[in-house]
Amino acid sequence: MRISIPRTLLVALLRGSASSTASAFSLSGNSSRAISGRTTLSSHPTSSFVTSLRGGASSSTSLAMSAERPFNTWTFDKHCESMDWTPASEIALSAAAAEGASVDDSDVIIVGVLAPKKEDDAEEKDDEDMEIDPIVFSGKAKELDEALGGALADLASENSKAFLNGSSAGTVTPSMRIQSAGGKAKRYILLGLGAEDPEKGIESTTIMKLGAAVATACHDQKKATSCSVVLPSQIESSASTLTDFSTAFYSSLYSDNRYRTGKKVEIKAEDVKSVTLFMESGAADGADSSISTGKNLAKGVSLTKDIVNAPHNVLNSESLADTAKKIAEESGGSITCEILGKEECEKRGMGCYLGVARGSETEPQFIHLTYKPSGEVKKKV
Repeated sequence: MRISIPRTLLVALLRGSASSTASAFSLSGNSSRAISGRTTLSSHPTSSFVTSLRGGASSSTSLAMSAERPFNTWTFDKHCESMDWTPASEIALSAAAAEGASVDDSDVIIVGVLAPKKEDDAEEKDDEDMEIDPIVFSGKAKELDEALGGALADLASENSKAFLNGSSAGTVTPSMRIQSAGGKAKRYILLGLGAEDPEKGIESTTIMKLGAAVATACHDQKKATSCSVVLPSQIESSASTLTDFSTAFYSSLYSDNRYRTGKKVEIKAEDVKSVTLFMESGAADGADSSISTGKNLAKGVSLTKDIVNAPHNVLNSESLADTAKKIAEESGGSITCEILGKEECEKRGMGCYLGVARGSETEPQFIHLTYKPSGEVKKKV
């Protein structure tokens, strides 16, 4: 009886490369598999030997064989049982009344500006040479501009073509540095609030644009640790306003670094410790609670992004079930979690679900989350 030995295997045996042969066996298989963003290209046992002997691909193409594992992932022996969450920003966001407050004690001062009201018969023009009327400040912004010798008006004038007196909500000017009496340079930025609508007021979408713009400005101002945001009286310090602002602010600071290393890791506004909203409309009761609600909403959005962004070598049925359990644990009792395993699903006759789950390397986990808020039940969804 003749036994056919692949030429590459014969070379490996003759050279005594036992380690190479072992690595080749571990890489061989009839299908390619993605391992944390890398792919083993072997589709035939013979080609796996060639790959192993030509440069040790067994140590570079598969994270399972690497000595360094930058994040929790599959090996060929054990699957992921959990998924890491992106931590929420630790920047402290707060609200205070602008009256009598020293708003320029921070490193960065962002001044909100409402665009002048347009006349009913005013025509829209798109002319680069069109002159922009000088901006008119009011309230706390006017006090700051006068204290700075008209520097804020100059900032608006220098950027009039792009800023357009703040007619587009969320637009900002470049920062302007002014040396303070204490010797430390302060950075001033104008924030466009859009045009005021007496009937509708400032809408929720506008508030969310402002929250996102402030987060971006904080990220752009390197080495700044504190920020003050001056908002005119037209922006109410209501619970909904603070919640919308907080949600957009913290959502804009999201950066998924779970699968990044080295210089690719980006932490948004990493130097900033605090941001204070100085409201000319006054400080609302329960402002901290409203801001906290917004932050929790942003955390929910971030977790959703984490789940969507996670590759399949990290997110499987078991790690998703573990995520659901963590959600319930952190809810303070308002959310309960029930996981149905394979046997329980079989008892309930969930054939279609189990049929789809057979395509996975992990057993099915049917996740059931129930939200039961405290207080009187007004409506069941």
